[in-house]
Amino acid sequence: MTEKLTLNKPLPQRLASLDALRGFDMLWIIGVDELFYELAKVSDNSFFGFMAAQLNHPAWHGFSAYDVIFPLFLFIAGVATPYSTGKQLENGVEKQKLLLRVIKRGLLLVLLGVIYNNGLNLMPVEKIRFASVLGRIGLAWMFANIIYLYAGKKAQIGWFAGFLIGYWLLLKFNAAPGYRK
Repeated sequence: MTEKLTLNKPLPQRLASLDALRGFDMLWIIGVDELFYELAKVSDNSFFGFMAAQLNHPAWHGFSAYDVIFPLFLFIAGVATPYSTGKQLENGVEKQKLLLRVIKRGLLLVLLGVIYNNGLNLMPVEKIRFASVLGRIGLAWMFANIIYLYAGKKAQIGWFAGFLIGYWLLLKFNAAPGYRK
């Protein structure tokens, strides 16, 4: 006898284009670039050579397609915020409860980044590498969600403008190590 599966609650609505973009970005994060490196080695095809070159971080003075993978992931996390955190607010979850979830998740990503960089080895604090891509994602996502939770639309625009101007000022008035201003 077969039973029919019934759903008591409707499936969550998802933004398919965001899911597709996330999947595309994840392909590069998990290492599809290695495929192009290997194809460039064994093939005379200039496309594979071009793609392999695009999938390396160039010297400080350059920019390649590989350099947009991390910012794209942050963009995706930001775009998803109204769909995830916003939906929970609409469903009546208290801001305080959401804040604790956001902080836990953000700090967990920082911790996972530290473990990824250092393993589970005990070592002096000064030898631990704290900075990581996972940590940056965790902190950026955490602060963006805190701003989303507690700032109104005008304040969010203010934060956005402040970050852009602040970042521009840092780039304008600070040189990379070994480069002149």
